[in-house]
Amino acid sequence: MTPLPIDAHLAEIVSRTRERRSLVLVAPPGAGKTTRVPVALIKAGVLSPQHPALVLLQPRRVAARAAADRIAAENGWALGEEVGYQIRFERKYGPRTRIRVLTEGILNRRLIADPFLEGIGAVVLDEFHERSLHTDLALALLREIRDTVRDDLVIVVMSATMDAEPVARFLIDAPVMHVEGRTFPVEIVHRPTVRPSSAEAVLAAVEEALAAGGDPSDILVFLPGAEEIRRAGARLRPLAEREGLLVLPLHGGLSTEEQRRPLCPSERRKVVLATNIAETSLTIDGVRTVIDCGLARFASVDPQRGLDRLELGRISRASATQRAGRAGRTSPGRCLRLWSEREHRGLAEADLPEIHRVDLCGTALVLHAWGQADPRSFGWYDPPTEQRLNAAEDLLTWLGARDTSGRITPLGRQMLELPVHPRLGRLLIAAAHDGFVRQGAALAALLSEKDILSFQPGGTGPRVSGRGSSDLLVRLDLLAQAEHARFSPGLRDRGVDPGGARRVVQVRDDLIRTSRRLPGARESWNEEPDEDLMLRWVVLAYPDRVVRRRGSEVTGLMVGGRGVRLAPESVVRDAEFFVALDPREDRRGGTSEARVRLASALSVDWLEELFPDAVRRERLVRFDEERQRPVGVNTFSYRGLPLREDRNAPVDPAEASRALAEFLQPRAAAFFQEDEAAAAWLARLTFLTQALPDLDGPVIDDAVLAEILAEASAGKRSVDELKRGQLLPLLKGRLTYAQNQWLDEHAPEALVVPSGSRIRLTYEPGRPPVLAVRLQELFGWTETPRVARKRVAVLLHLLGPNYRPVQVTEDLSSFWATTYFQVRKDLRARYPKHSWPDDPLSARAEAKGSRRS
Repeated sequence: MTPLPIDAHLAEIVSRTRERRSLVLVAPPGAGKTTRVPVALIKAGVLSPQHPALVLLQPRRVAARAAADRIAAENGWALGEEVGYQIRFERKYGPRTRIRVLTEGILNRRLIADPFLEGIGAVVLDEFHERSLHTDLALALLREIRDTVRDDLVIVVMSATMDAEPVARFLIDAPVMHVEGRTFPVEIVHRPTVRPSSAEAVLAAVEEALAAGGDPSDILVFLPGAEEIRRAGARLRPLAEREGLLVLPLHGGLSTEEQRRPLCPSERRKVVLATNIAETSLTIDGVRTVIDCGLARFASVDPQRGLDRLELGRISRASATQRAGRAGRTSPGRCLRLWSEREHRGLAEADLPEIHRVDLCGTALVLHAWGQADPRSFGWYDPPTEQRLNAAEDLLTWLGARDTSGRITPLGRQMLELPVHPRLGRLLIAAAHDGFVRQGAALAALLSEKDILSFQPGGTGPRVSGRGSSDLLVRLDLLAQAEHARFSPGLRDRGVDPGGARRVVQVRDDLIRTSRRLPGARESWNEEPDEDLMLRWVVLAYPDRVVRRRGSEVTGLMVGGRGVRLAPESVVRDAEFFVALDPREDRRGGTSEARVRLASALSVDWLEELFPDAVRRERLVRFDEERQRPVGVNTFSYRGLPLREDRNAPVDPAEASRALAEFLQPRAAAFFQEDEAAAAWLARLTFLTQALPDLDGPVIDDAVLAEILAEASAGKRSVDELKRGQLLPLLKGRLTYAQNQWLDEHAPEALVVPSGSRIRLTYEPGRPPVLAVRLQELFGWTETPRVARKRVAVLLHLLGPNYRPVQVTEDLSSFWATTYFQVRKDLRARYPKHSWPDDPLSARAEAKGSRRS
């Protein structure tokens, strides 16, 4: 067995673990912690004799299989005997297996079925720094088990890059060990590239690595996803043929055999194109050159909108360190980073833990099955936000997995038996109950795995045309064709990913076996479900994503008020209502609508049948702005989403008046301004309260106007009818008799001028009142009139015979003494029939022309 750095510390690791039944171990990549520590704990007898097995948790399926393989090889054991593994849909261990390598989801389901962990003496959580949702939950559940019913349970947490102290505190002062690894220097070279994950960038980087010469070692290339890996592999093909290279993909969508190939020694020089599953745990012997594009895809969900996101983003500095460390496992190496040093300094220190970015529905279901009525009071290692927990709880209720008091339902317990999201568990249960396990499993597999259709920018794309009831049924037909064609590579020319289709079929078959164990499951061997039945299963799984089409054939409004837009490749173009199966944030083109590639039509009648408590029928009275009157509306809605409306229902007069008032009250001030008499009266009152604040006059603000308008609306059925009424008496009614007298005296509506005419004053905010009057009507008036207890002089607009202003003044006596004679000179020639006396103070005022009042 090859010596590893961890070997010298195994005795101390065993001693500390035996003493405290827990340990937090930090050791660099390549130190050997994954394969050596579990074996040391088993051989040293640290585990209780009553519980002799050890569980080693790995965050990824590829790593779990690889770790089990390596432990078996290092110890001369048989895989499936002394050491084995279990991942989703795959199990290889027996009753005598002492070390079981599991993914965390497998352990969490085991804990629900057996909260005493019978037979398991120790659990080792490896690569804890990745902070998957399952890891966080597993750690909290294990601590609760140890603190309540299994004080002999050993818990070991291991990682290459993590802050050990918070974990140690959570495990009640667990000892912490830092082990220095065998460090080989890794030369870091930055090669900034505009599109670091492009096939061209990968080709250039591989060519540079080959040109370095003198180093025949393998090359590991990190890329964001399977599609980038496929493109890079195609672009590298000519170079690989010329240089004798073996180009191998490594990602979660491959078969078990395909995932093992990159990990095995090869006579040819390998170029392994991998996603971030190769960051930790996996050891790819022979790699001394790493090419890192610095990107990864991060799954997340917006709890407020209920939308999934799979975003391409920069990795953290911790991930970059892990990736570079792959080059220095066995000897000095080199890491080619396709970004600048400046960009590197701007990277986040660590990735955001999954518990703060992904859907918590499955986690909440596990906690309810655990007996935790309120997940908020659970002993989380790192508590999620209230908003995320609320969103998860709401969805469980919608799916029927949780009752209104927070207890798990029998339906929820059935969902836990299925290795899929609770949504798809609900679909599988419905299909099994209806007697169509195989078809339900196929739909669930299509929804759980990567899309089998490939939409290439500028490519031919899938041969999907026309209109249909469901994009999911289109894929179901194509899956059958792919299976019939035995997943031929030629399927790619038709837009179907043969590898993705093969993976879906594998998952389908595994789900068939699991679903057949459900209570009440049955199989209709000689029948096929009709289309409507299958689409009803889909609605049961996505009750929160019902959409009503609006505006056009591609836009709609989803439950919760979110706008959605169908992608061009969707065939669901005619149904008024559909389920958005994959709504994702898409701000391309400046739109905030969620983009939907997978949609499935539904009938409104199904909603009434499947979710009777969520459908509401209401009779409302609303104000119709177009018709300017209240109208009766009979509404039919599903979880707040309007489904149908009848806007011509009869309206009770009292309800009509109330709706009229409710509509106009926020607009009361503007409504009164549209009434000339009311607006003039309000202007007078406002002027006087500002001019004479010491009088403590009444205040009629927007709130009071709204009250007055509510009174005026009584018995009215439209805005026009209300406008025909008298608003001024209602305003005056807010003042006492004395206050109305005070208003008329100190802010008069009009003034009587020397000619005998009664001329209206104009009141405007922030200005003195204006008296617009013909000059001849003021002869003999020596002083400017004043209002507001004579504190405010009236602004005189002196008009000519044509009623146009010839002078504006606040000092009438000064005007007569000076300006009048110039005005007289200018106007006398134009209007000789009008009086232009030499002495206007002694002349008789004239009211010629039309009177203005």
